[in-house]
Amino acid sequence: MPEPNDEQFEKYLKNFRPVDPEPLPVRTRKHAAGASSRSALAACAVACLAAVAVVVIVLPRNSQPTNDPTAAVPRDDARHDKIPTPALTRLALDDHAAFDQFMSDKFQTQFPSMQSAHSALRVLAKE
Repeated sequence: MPEPNDEQFEKYLKNFRPVDPEPLPVRTRKHAAGASSRSALAACAVACLAAVAVVVIVLPRNSQPTNDPTAAVPRDDARHDKIPTPALTRLALDDHAAFDQFMSDKFQTQFPSMQSAHSALRVLAKE
């Protein structure tokens, strides 16, 4: 025997008519008065930083003009003693004496003297 709740539920299901849902309400934010000016200011700041970065990267770091005749003359400091690796290899293969002289000069300028018996390099060399 069906229960009375079941009979009521069956009556409800027979009379039930589904309803189409309504569209969800769309909330639109009203922009604050200064929001557009702030975004324009931010875009301008980013553009300025990008321009400064391009200028720093593109401009040469050497302040000497290229047509200066003294710019091509090498100075006698340690930075100009650097020989590119291919040239150094060619020197080692072709002219052993010049290569040995170059390496001796480099050794004397880059390492301390080992003349004294108690120099740090001598002590380390013995160990």
